[in-house]
Amino acid sequence: MTVQQAESILLQTDVCVALQHRFAFDTGTILRLDNYVMINIFDDGRYYVQGEDSAALIALFSAVEKPWDPNTWSGEMPNHKLIDMPWTVLPWFPPSNPRRY
Repeated sequence: MTVQQAESILLQTDVCVALQHRFAFDTGTILRLDNYVMINIFDDGRYYVQGEDSAALIALFSAVEKPWDPNTWSGEMPNHKLIDMPWTVLPWFPPSNPRRY
């Protein structure tokens, strides 16, 4: 799902986008609608509809593409490649007897 696809689906309803902005870590776009429903559209194609009275929108969007289910998410990012790190990162522990000046 892309933002343009979501906006074209919303044209079939009487709901309008009140605010559109990017996620905090620039991984997707949030569409805040005038009926207080939010549509989170991730850059990798996933989307999620949330809010009260969102059942009609979920049904409309599901006819085009199945929404992402966060309850089945394994924590792995789609299209994410593991990077081999040749070094080992050790945790830092504070000294047991810190120097006092």
